[in-house]
Amino acid sequence: MRPADDVRFRAPAYAPVLVESVRNWLLPLAVMAGQLLVWPGAVEWDGHQVVVADVTVAVAAGTAVTGALALRRRAPLIALAGVVVVAELGRLVVPADAVVVYALVGEAVAVYSVAARTTLPVTLRAVAVLVGFEVLVSLAADGVGLAHRADQVLTAAVCLVGAGLGRGRARWLASRAQAAGRLERARAERREAATAERRRLARELHDVSAHHLTSVVVTANAAGHLAGSRPELAAEALEFAARTGRETLDTLHRLVDTLRTAEEDDDGGHVLPAERLGERLGELAAGFVRLGQPVEVEVDVEAGAEVGQAVADAVFGIAREALTNALRYAPGAPVRVEVRDPHDGRLTLTIVNEAHSAASSRASGSPDIGRGLGSGRGTAGMKERAAAVGGTMTAGPRPGPAGGWSVRAELPAHPAHSGGTRVFGLVGVDWRFAEHAALLGVLAVPAALLFGESRDVGARLLLGALLLVQVLPLLWRRRMPWAALAAVGAGVWGWPWLPGAADPVWVLVAGGCALLAGVYAVGANGGTAWASWISVPSAAGALGGAAAAAAARDGVLDGRPAGPLAIGVGVFALALLLLPPLGAAWLAGFAVRSRRTTVTGREDSELGQAVHDAVAAAHAERQRVAAGLRSAVLDRAADVVRVAEEGRLEEVAPAAREALAAMRELLGSLRDGTPAGEPREDAIGAGQEGQPVGRR
Repeated sequence: MRPADDVRFRAPAYAPVLVESVRNWLLPLAVMAGQLLVWPGAVEWDGHQVVVADVTVAVAAGTAVTGALALRRRAPLIALAGVVVVAELGRLVVPADAVVVYALVGEAVAVYSVAARTTLPVTLRAVAVLVGFEVLVSLAADGVGLAHRADQVLTAAVCLVGAGLGRGRARWLASRAQAAGRLERARAERREAATAERRRLARELHDVSAHHLTSVVVTANAAGHLAGSRPELAAEALEFAARTGRETLDTLHRLVDTLRTAEEDDDGGHVLPAERLGERLGELAAGFVRLGQPVEVEVDVEAGAEVGQAVADAVFGIAREALTNALRYAPGAPVRVEVRDPHDGRLTLTIVNEAHSAASSRASGSPDIGRGLGSGRGTAGMKERAAAVGGTMTAGPRPGPAGGWSVRAELPAHPAHSGGTRVFGLVGVDWRFAEHAALLGVLAVPAALLFGESRDVGARLLLGALLLVQVLPLLWRRRMPWAALAAVGAGVWGWPWLPGAADPVWVLVAGGCALLAGVYAVGANGGTAWASWISVPSAAGALGGAAAAAAARDGVLDGRPAGPLAIGVGVFALALLLLPPLGAAWLAGFAVRSRRTTVTGREDSELGQAVHDAVAAAHAERQRVAAGLRSAVLDRAADVVRVAEEGRLEEVAPAAREALAAMRELLGSLRDGTPAGEPREDAIGAGQEGQPVGRR
């Protein structure tokens, strides 16, 4: 298709406004049309006359209700107030049938809009005011009487059903918003995956360069400066350089192999005993003590406590970086490492070193032997480690005349992770209200009939109890829909044998409402989707059989003796009549299930694709770093081992500095995203001895 031809298919600019107008006005106009069909349409159809003045008032009321409902999406409370006032006051001046659709359907729609667009407390207050206002109007119009309260029971139940459906809609929209947020975060992680992986790899490489190679330079320089007075240090320095160089090579080779062959395991959910963390820190401190740096470690954590693996790695990495900085900038100065548990689910790591002094410099061998070795990434790397597990890190000079440097990190004992959470408080009440308020519709019509017919108190209580028992299994309709439907179907058979309830109309109304809800639940939640249609004929047979049994309880069915054949024909006929409404309920549930499955499936697919892309981006970055390590760093690290094994002490420090420079260049490429292996201008001359680098 040519670009010019595409203009013909472009939606006009007014299309969104037109669609919005249709959405606002279609339902209110349908409510008004329904009211006009009921009254005066049905009345005129029956041959009865209506008063023109009443028709005029009814049309004016319908216009007002339509206008109020048109505001339901922008101002739902105003819409509800308008509908209630017009519908209820209209009953005082026109026949009740003239506003019955407004009082039931219109108010239910307005309550639904309030529930879907506000909160549960606001919704419940609105429904309470609505019911109270209706009771006052009913008392003014009809007086006091139990029979007149049936309308209020029915209206209140319908409004609560609308509120429940509205809160369910609000929950659905909130879930979709949360899913959209998860997808957006996943896409953001996909966009940042390469950058995040570069930062993580930069921390690992920085640890190698800072700890291993810096130790070689410091030891070789110290041995060189003291060669005249302590010649035995030369052999120790060569042996240390060779051993440390081999450790560096082994570490780099393992890193390359890991980058080349597999994705890194996520062990953020693993834990290890706090004692093991103390042992790791003790081993780290012992290594620095051998280099002439006095280090004291204190781990004050509750016995038996556990620390997340990711948090333990962060503590170890921050401590190692801080000790390496102390070795560089305050060689020989005492350092204290403390890990404390303040019993609030967090760990506090503190590393404090005293100020660098001339005495400590002489003790370590020579002043400034570690200058020029830093990459400028120490503090940033420590902050990134802390942030990666949900913690914080600060570093700076110690206050007071003693001076020195302090690093403090506060980390959660276990990194935050998503998981199933139980719902408590108002959120839990909201969830349960949305789930179960629709059950009031199952009780509404039977309860209205119960209050509307003349019965003694005992009969009302007995019928009400049976009605509640029949509806009770529907509380489990989401988790066990088939079991709930079976229980409701069995409960239907209680009506034919209950005194005062043998009317088949009662069986059809009370049992039919409950079975409609049960069949809908099976269609929406019941096991295999297409097999759930079996619930329709099953429910129709159960309800038809119960109604036929109620009709034949006195031994007569349709004026004839109730024989087996007559009862069988009656059951079959009733079941056929019940199939359409029950089938419609099943189709509604099945449609909800299909839409839910489609929407959540699409969301899961998009989220999975975003996660896959993020993993792929991180993997590509790992391959890039592996290539840079193989081409630029490994050879220079091997040179350190070679010159140390050949006994050339004077070349050990320069070789280690060259390896550090190569590592720093690779770290620089990770910081700015340039391809590994390409030279960076700021890396030229970075390995020259004595070049000043800012502290940490």
